[in-house]
Amino acid sequence: MKVNHLTKDNKKRGRYLRALLIINGVEQQAVAQDVDASEALVSQVIHGHRKGTVRNGKKILAIKQAFAQRLGMPVEELFPDDKAA
Repeated sequence: MKVNHLTKDNKKRGRYLRALLIINGVEQQAVAQDVDASEALVSQVIHGHRKGTVRNGKKILAIKQAFAQRLGMPVEELFPDDKAA
């Protein structure tokens, strides 16, 4: 199964990322605390509802990088269609 196929569709991406987080024992709350963001913002990034704005772009990028670091994967693989990553 191709990973990029899963990560390009927002609904499937959210499920895929949640599954990776569960398998690797990464808690959404811990990522939120690491980057000083709300859990709601972290959830929105997971499900593809937030891709970056002028106000929150740096924080969203930090969330994506935290996921990639904790999962041991490149940001581009987790969020392939995002320009900011």
